[in-house]
This record gives sequence, C-alpha cells and structure tokens, in this order.
Amino acid sequence: MKRTLAFTPALAALALMTTGTVAVILAACGGGYGGGGGGGGGTMTCGSGYANACPLPTVTLTAPAAGATVSGTVALTATASASSTYGLTVTSVEFLIDGTMVGTVSSSPYTFMWNSTSVTAGSHSLTAKATDSAGGTATTPAIMINTTGMTAAAVTMTPAQIFPAPMSRAAGRADLTVKLDSGATRGTVKLAGVSATAVTINEGFAGATGPVLIRLVPAAGNAAEWEAPANALLTAEQLSALSQGRLYVIATSAANPRGEIRGQITPDNVAVTFSTMAPDPQAHSLGSAAGGVVATTVDKGAHTVSIHINSTGVDDADAAEVDSVVSGRKLAVLGKDPVSMGHWSTELAAISAADVAHFEAGNWYVSIATPVEVKGALHAQISAPGK
Repeated sequence: MKRTLAFTPALAALALMTTGTVAVILAACGGGYGGGGGGGGGTMTCGSGYANACPLPTVTLTAPAAGATVSGTVALTATASASSTYGLTVTSVEFLIDGTMVGTVSSSPYTFMWNSTSVTAGSHSLTAKATDSAGGTATTPAIMINTTGMTAAAVTMTPAQIFPAPMSRAAGRADLTVKLDSGATRGTVKLAGVSATAVTINEGFAGATGPVLIRLVPAAGNAAEWEAPANALLTAEQLSALSQGRLYVIATSAANPRGEIRGQITPDNVAVTFSTMAPDPQAHSLGSAAGGVVATTVDKGAHTVSIHINSTGVDDADAAEVDSVVSGRKLAVLGKDPVSMGHWSTELAAISAADVAHFEAGNWYVSIATPVEVKGALHAQISAPGK
C-alpha cells in the first residue's frame, strides 16, 4: 500500500536548519571545490598561518652581458615574476653594484638607467633583487662587468718630485676625480707651508715637465685650498696620458716659480718611483757634484716603462741604460736631451710581464756612462714603491 508523508511545518523547519548547517560547514572549509583560498577563481593562499609557504619570486639579469665593458649611462635590465597561483605580484626589482643598491624599478619592464661614471674604472659586480607582494625576495648570481667609469686619485705633493728639489718644507694633497667618458675633472688641492701663486694640472711623466692642461682656482676664503673650475675637461688624448701616468699636479710660488711641490697622478695600473743615483766607487774622475735622480713609471697592465733621469756633474756622459739584474737583459736605452745635457729619457718602452715582476722585486738597475767611465759613472737601483 502506498503511503504519503505529510510535509508539516516542523519538517520544513528541519530542512532549512540542515541546509544552513551544511552551508556554514562549507564556508568554514573555504567555500568551494578549488582548495583553500578566500579569493575567487580558485586562487590559493599561502604564508602566515596557512599550511603552504609562499614560493619565492624569480629574477634574471638580461643586460648588460657578463664581461661587458660599459661607459656613460647604461641600461640595467632584468625579468622577474611572482606566483600567480597564490595571487602574488612583483613589487620591485633592485639593481646592485658591488652590493650597493644603485636603482629600483616597481613595474615591468624592469630597466634602470645607471650612470656608470659614478664608480671607478675597472671590474664591478652586478646583481638584481626581486621582491614580491608577500615580502619574498630572490637575488640573481653576480656577474662581472667592466666600466670605463671614473678615475679617482689621491695625490701626495712633495718638493722631492721636482729637480732640483727646492729647499722647502711645503706639502700638499690633491683629491681628483675624472669621468672617463667625458673628461670632466673635479677636485681640490690642499696645501701647507706654501703660499702658492698657481696650482695646475700638467702633462708629463715623472721627472719631466710639460704644458699646463687645467688651471685650478683658489677656494673662496681659504688661501690654502684650490679647486678645479666647473668647466675643467681633459681631451681624449689627455685621458690617454692620464691612463699612462703622464699627468701631474704642481704648485708654484714666488720663491719657486718652477715649482715648489709636485705630485704625479697614478692610476691603479701605474707605479711611479724615484731613485737616487750615486757615483760608482771606481769612478775617480767624477767630482763631488756628480749625482742624479731617476724617475721611473711602469704601466703594469700595458707592460711599458718610462724613465727620466736628471743628473749633474756628468755633462760629458754618452750612454744611459736600464737593466734587469735577474735576467741580465737590457730593458731600455735612454736618449740624451740635446738642450738639457744632464737629462736622459725613454718613454713607453715595451717590457715583458717577467720584467714587471723583476721591477716589483727591486731588481732593476740604471747607469750612466762617460767616455772615461765606460762601465758606468753613476748607478742606481730602481725599487718599486713600498720596497
């Protein structure tokens, strides 16, 4: 027999209560069939108190290439992404040179225009760091790039770099920066013990004199400090001379118009040293005034040597040379100045890597010979700086 149940108000209430309970339970479980997120479209939630840890963003450097040489303003470029599964976005990409942040970009494309002249010329590390909306970060492996950037030099100025050296206790220090892409030159020279009439940057290797390139101006209210003018520039040829160690700073005075103190500007690849020449013990023909100073400039990167000798008491000298004590090899023959009879020189003579090592070990030897003292009237051992 067929039985029919009556749908009473009490049963209706029970059905509504049951449906509501199921709805509450589903809501507590995340409200759907897509997993655990509260957002629509099946987006999942991570981090904080949730079971899933947020995945880190990804970032890749795309420019410049590893090993590239850059100059001026250069584009630093990266690609970056964050997990769309968890609704994350990239909030910033930072670019770091030698571990220091130089720029940040908050939206794609992730490109920052960096002024490479803000760092010294040479090799530098580059990395990119991405941060996402959950605070996760990722950093690329470092690549090395080379910059023509900027040369920074701290130059000590002394009377000893002038020949003949003036009787002076003056001292000075030049702090200079030169942007190698433009030649723009900035800096100051601070003096002590001298009332300078002029402070200039000149062209010439150590031991030689040359033309004025930049005239510094006195600082306002400070007679002991001089500054490069705002429009100071070096030409491309003068920048090349700078890289060879062929520029110097000199301060002149009323008492010493040829120069009272001087300092050679030496990039990292260049070593400059001064050596005193003394008569050979067997050179009996020499007078008490015989002597001299050897100024040696070695470019350790280009493998060249430039030497200027300023001597006295051997005007009849007819030969000068520099040798390696270790190899016995003649490194360079020096030429005699037709006007200044005591001045001998050679510039940018080619040497080997082994010769540079012998120089750094203090194993170079220079001599001047005369018609009488054919084996050498004056001698000096050339020692590298710090030896």
